[in-house]
Amino acid sequence: MRFPSSVAPSPAPRGPRRTSVPRGARGLAVALTVGALALLAPRAARAQVAVVDEGSFTIVRGGATIGREEFRIMRQPAGGASEYVARALAAYGERRIAPALQTDASGLPLRYQVEVRSGRTVELRLTGQLTRAHFSTQTQTGSSEAARTYLVGDTTVVVDDELFHQYFFLALHRKPGGEARVPVLVPRRNLHGRMRVQEAGADRLTLGARTLDATRLEVTEPGGRARTVWVDAAGRVFRVASPSEGLVAQRDDPPR
Repeated sequence: MRFPSSVAPSPAPRGPRRTSVPRGARGLAVALTVGALALLAPRAARAQVAVVDEGSFTIVRGGATIGREEFRIMRQPAGGASEYVARALAAYGERRIAPALQTDASGLPLRYQVEVRSGRTVELRLTGQLTRAHFSTQTQTGSSEAARTYLVGDTTVVVDDELFHQYFFLALHRKPGGEARVPVLVPRRNLHGRMRVQEAGADRLTLGARTLDATRLEVTEPGGRARTVWVDAAGRVFRVASPSEGLVAQRDDPPR
């Protein structure tokens, strides 16, 4: 899969535009690597870039497959510290959701851009940037534009709708054996509040041909919607289930 240059967190060299979506993780890996490297600082630092997680989810509702999400999360050096760069492409029928998120080491969003397309039509473009303690967004839907500003703390994370890899950033703030209240932004819904994240025990999940240890997190959004998220010790997301929606996002293969 190829990510639109219009949703890169920072300027990247433009190449030939392609509207086709190559199948398989290999095409995604190439596109993600090129896109993520464009965000990096000096060339000398590129050797320190690490892939934190990459893979894909199959998304099922009521027993029927409705979509697929492919993603990559990378860690890169930034001024003596580190940052995360997360990119994905989610496909729901003719709809394509292409997010690009850049955060600090705690998951605090520095820049966020997302584009939603239906076929060739752009339904929505959203861009956001952190300035001091404020995260400002601009949203364009058709001929309409809107701007919003959110006061955010150091532990705020982005968990956008219809995307599942971003639960990685929520899991960064879980409390072993306990409960955390994590400030979140759901940008396309203009939702800003706290998610309750409760560790609910250990499970074993089968991914591909392997059975892996997982921690079950019970997550409750500010509006009351509950989801269960399974992660490993590194916070990599295995599975997300939303009983009220009859929805499950299941990882296709174990992390590398």
